[in-house]
Amino acid sequence: MTEADYRLAVDRLLSRLDAAFAEVDPDLAESEYAQGTLVVTFRQGPKLVLSPQAPVRQIWAAFRDRAWHFEFARAQGQWLDDRGQGIDIVALVTSLAREQAGVDVKP
Repeated sequence: MTEADYRLAVDRLLSRLDAAFAEVDPDLAESEYAQGTLVVTFRQGPKLVLSPQAPVRQIWAAFRDRAWHFEFARAQGQWLDDRGQGIDIVALVTSLAREQAGVDVKP
């Protein structure tokens, strides 16, 4: 994946995830996509941070004491964790939104 393709894919994904929180009550969960990083703040303060890592063509996710590294899997058309656990970044975000804020987002 070229850097231009990577940056376009990251922007599309993070914009899509950000838009999924547009209709959510900000007291439950609020997202901010700025300077290439998406931060979702859940009620009572825990934050999910999704940040691109261009040199390795990944998106890194951090939440509380957990971290994941995602790579784009062309065959599946998904961002999957690099440890081979089959974790999809979209599924991770929707699961955390449900667990932390009780909301269903549909990216």
